[in-house]
Order: sequence, then structure tokens, then C-alpha cells
Amino acid sequence: MKNNRDNQIGYNRQVRLEWLDLTSSMMASGRSTQEIKDALELFLQEQLSVGSNAVRGSRGKTISILLSIWVTVPKHLIELRNEALSLLKRLSTSEHIVLHWGMTMTAYPFFGVVAESAGRMLNLQGSVATVMLKNRMRELYGERQQVARSTRYVMDSFTHWGVLNDMSERGVYRLSASKSLIDQQLQEWLMKALLISEGKNIAPLKTVLRSPRLFPFQFEEPFIPGQHSGLELFRQGLNEEMVMLK
Repeated sequence: MKNNRDNQIGYNRQVRLEWLDLTSSMMASGRSTQEIKDALELFLQEQLSVGSNAVRGSRGKTISILLSIWVTVPKHLIELRNEALSLLKRLSTSEHIVLHWGMTMTAYPFFGVVAESAGRMLNLQGSVATVMLKNRMRELYGERQQVARSTRYVMDSFTHWGVLNDMSERGVYRLSASKSLIDQQLQEWLMKALLISEGKNIAPLKTVLRSPRLFPFQFEEPFIPGQHSGLELFRQGLNEEMVMLK
């Protein structure tokens, strides 16, 4: 059964990578929450809710999501966020999507659940249909209008982030080329983000490495975490390798 936080949706706007890049880069440079919020207001005023200053308009809701992902994170995500900011400073721009994905699915569990369902569909049939995905989310979250809308927003984010491509049939998508994770620390960080997003401290390593929730990415194998990674491997039973958050 989902806890109250997991049952909340919250992800009620499409979010673009360049907006996440801007938010995270300002956070990494030491800007205050108010400075980041003001800068986002200025940056987005010609893109969202043009001519309006409504707090709960499209622009205001989008800024709220961006801040929740990278700035005003809950206490249990501060360490993960700070590690991500350190990685952000040295990784290439093309690798930033991994950090945005991990932070988004920890800040918004709904995003992770949609990603997991989409990943399962891609594994089974090579494509994901929005109609089927919305039906699956209704099964999990109930017959609320917000469920269908937010599923659409997550799918729009997937396409704008370049992880899904349109197919000839409307509302059906296929996976873009998966991204291999080469950087050791980035792999370790994403694995921790996955476990946190699923509310787990421990899981079979094979399950984590092939998690449908991380469908755009591919871990390098064999995976051996570093001494200071915050992860520990051990064997359970005769041959099942487990990974655990320290």
C-alpha cells in the first residue's frame, strides 16, 4: 500500500531539461532560494502564462516543481541532492539528464511510477501507448482527472527530454537509444536515487541494474561500488547478490 506521500501526484506540468539545467546550475553556484525563484520567473515569463502573474498559473506551478526537485528538497533528500550538485559541476551536459531523472523521481514518486510502467511496456512490446499508461496509472491512483493529466505531463517530459520518440501511430512511443552510464560515481548515485525513490534500503542487484524505472539508462557491468559510495554489496543465499544503502 502506498503511503500518503507516494499517493500524492504533484507533477502537474511538463518540465523541460533546459529549465532543470538552469535551476540546478543556479543551486550549484550557491544562489539563494529567492534568487533562483526570481530568476526563473524572469526566464519563464515569455514562455509560460505570458502576461499573467498568477501564483498558481502555469508558470507558478512549473517553478514550484523545479524548486521541489533541486532547491527546497526534504531533509531525507538533501545529501542525495548535494552529491548530485557536486557531480553536476564535473559531468558533461549530456550526462545531466541522469541527475535530473534521479532527482525528479525522488522528489515526485508519481514520476518514478510512470517511468516504471512505461519501462515495463517497452520491455514487453517495444513501445508504450499513452492510453494504456493512463489506464495503468488509474488502477494505481484511482479514477481522478489529475491522474490522466499528470501522466500526460510526465510523458511530454519524456519526449522533450529525448528518451522517447513518436511512432507513426498517434500516442505511441518507442525508446530512443539508451544511454550507457560510464562514470562510476554517476552509476552509484543513480542506484541510490532508485532505491530511495522506491522506499527501499536493500534490493537484488540484478533487479536494480535492470530496473524499468531507469529505462533510458544502462549500467556498466559488473557493478562494483566504491568504498565511499554509500552502497554495499553482499550475497544472500547461494548466489543472489544484493545491494544495500549504508
